[in-house]
Amino acid sequence: MAELRVANIPDEWAEEADQRNLCLGEYARRMIRAGQRQFGHDYEPSEAPATPKTLKLDENTGAEIETQLKAWIHNNLSTDQALDIEDLIDLLEDDLVELADELCDENKAKYRRSKGGYIKITDE
Repeated sequence: MAELRVANIPDEWAEEADQRNLCLGEYARRMIRAGQRQFGHDYEPSEAPATPKTLKLDENTGAEIETQLKAWIHNNLSTDQALDIEDLIDLLEDDLVELADELCDENKAKYRRSKGGYIKITDE
């Protein structure tokens, strides 16, 4: 496998990886997979996108989350700088990573690099 040379990495990539608390290799892997999916490559089983059937929400919880998400979007909008959906997703991703890390600290989840993300810990 080729060695990743930090000197050849654009500063924007290094900054984005740092903002997401990822090493450069993991950041590059995620960006490559995202690009592959845009060109129709199949998702790996471990990264299949969530569908409404897998979110496991009841009606009340779903409505509550929608209300909270709408408030979060409104609070993060600027009056003078337009944010596109990717800007909002980047902000949300940072919050999600922080919450997922809290679940790890509470021993309710664990991060497995080999699986490409977080896994729920059960008592079973």
